[in-house]
Amino acid sequence: MARGGSSVLLSFETIAERMEIPKRTVLDNYRSWDMPVVRVSDRILRVRERDFEKWLDARTE
Repeated sequence: MARGGSSVLLSFETIAERMEIPKRTVLDNYRSWDMPVVRVSDRILRVRERDFEKWLDARTE
């Protein structure tokens, strides 16, 4: 069941906390996991909360 979410942009640190894994694991794997990232600037990536929730739901079904 989808949990909704908002347009809030989450940092990789926040994502790691929610997944209960180290931030380094997220940084090393977000590409291979096909995580839906948004480029905020040349060096800053974020993930919309609603996209993260949808992505996580699809991986845990």
